[in-house]
Amino acid sequence: MSKSIRISDELAEFAEAAAVESHRSPPQQIEHWAQIGRVLEPALSYRAESAVKRVGRADLDAALNEVGTPETVQRTQEMIRNTSGEIVSTDS
Repeated sequence: MSKSIRISDELAEFAEAAAVESHRSPPQQIEHWAQIGRVLEPALSYRAESAVKRVGRADLDAALNEVGTPETVQRTQEMIRNTSGEIVSTDS
């Protein structure tokens, strides 16, 4: 069963752009992001979560390095890559 929800125009625009790149519909893209968030939120400390929310996708690695231990950063990056290889750079 599906439900209708209201989202900001900005989120809708981001979802539309990302959906094209990922070959998903905008609602599928938002569901994908929600699934990533459900997995990551319990794994991040409050400080890490706050830092991640302040930055964009391109700066996620830097935010994680700023607030986490090397082990936590590596584990979180691996979780993100397993969920979506496009979120975190694979340069590290």
